[in-house]
Amino acid sequence: MKPAANNTKESSKTTLVSLWREFIPLSLSDVTMACGDPLISTTLAHLPFARINLAAIGVAKALAVFFESPIITILHTSNALAPTKKSRHALWQFTLLAGGSLTLLLALLTLPSVFAAIGGRLLGVPKEIAGTVRHVLMLMVLWPLAIGWRRYFQGLLIYNGYARAIANASIARLAVMGAVLAVGFATGMPGALLAGFTLIVGVLVEAILVTLAAQRLGATRQPLLEDSPKLPDDLPSVWRFYWPLASSMLLVWGGRAILVGIIARADDADIALAAWPAAWGLVLVIANATRMVQQVIIRNRGQVEDRLLIVFALTVGGLCSLLLLLAGSTAFGEKLVESFVGGDRALVERVRPVLLVCSPIPLLVALQNAIQGFFVGEGRTVGVTRATSVGTAVLLISAFLAVQAGMNGTISAAIAMLASLVTEITCLAINQWTLRQA
Repeated sequence: MKPAANNTKESSKTTLVSLWREFIPLSLSDVTMACGDPLISTTLAHLPFARINLAAIGVAKALAVFFESPIITILHTSNALAPTKKSRHALWQFTLLAGGSLTLLLALLTLPSVFAAIGGRLLGVPKEIAGTVRHVLMLMVLWPLAIGWRRYFQGLLIYNGYARAIANASIARLAVMGAVLAVGFATGMPGALLAGFTLIVGVLVEAILVTLAAQRLGATRQPLLEDSPKLPDDLPSVWRFYWPLASSMLLVWGGRAILVGIIARADDADIALAAWPAAWGLVLVIANATRMVQQVIIRNRGQVEDRLLIVFALTVGGLCSLLLLLAGSTAFGEKLVESFVGGDRALVERVRPVLLVCSPIPLLVALQNAIQGFFVGEGRTVGVTRATSVGTAVLLISAFLAVQAGMNGTISAAIAMLASLVTEITCLAINQWTLRQA
């Protein structure tokens, strides 16, 4: 049962404006989180061995997020399962078990022999950055557990209508990251290690802050409803509900980790490995602003007309795509990119075209998350995995063919990302239409 304040709100007529009001604090948290990557990249660009450090942190972050990927959707699940005591308790047990297991696996990856096999032989990480990548991963070993913990409490806050607390914690995280980077820059700390330390400190601080906020605001207070036949109430049933969502994220981020390996085999791999994480980090600053569309849809599903929810998603995605287009095509955008990569003209020339190619991505991400929100809100999570599987296959095949054709690594990755998202959205839409016709 939701708090009385929420019931009052939901009983009134929901409009596009009210959906935006609910969305903006949530979006701010994602935007603030995404700003961390450009902040790190800008710092590294002004330190010695910039390209090597950018490439090393790009590879390390891709691997860390791959281990994080199975628990990314803890947020969605926490929001959906918050109404009953049993479902909350089972999900909390699941969060600790999954986060701990993934942290252990990440620790195993940092062993020299294991990393040599996976990072070197499988992904083709260049020898000159392999040691640095492994050391960064050692710093980030608690990453999966911290992410899972944070997202569980974020889900409770969203369900109870405390989106602003999430935004405040994200802003604090960015401020802490900026302070750590400033100190590391001033003391001459090696760039990639500084980046890894900054990332893990930031996420730990945010996890602590959202936990304290959830307790202070009463979001952790047990709901009156004991259980519900529509919601899982033990570990096995939580697993059945959650696995399709987890496997979809595992496919997405696994595909993106393999994408790094494909870029490493491009003719211009030396600069592409540095340019791609820098360019993609800028794209994500804007594209991530649309991801919380899914949480708004999950929370309002059944109380708001589907047509209004789709219009809401389109307005969010369209506005963000316009911003990215301006960043890639205007003089101001060029200056932004130059400051971001430390004035390295070679990197600027690789990053700007990626912004133009990727300008539709925020709109596509908004549509993707909107349709996924309908699936999760209906408890039909299997359709999400099917679409993600096809999209990831298209991602890797497209990137591989482009690299084999001699296209530069960054443009190959950008085109592959577009093809992947279009494919996934098409599959999601077909699956949703099929279910409604059944």
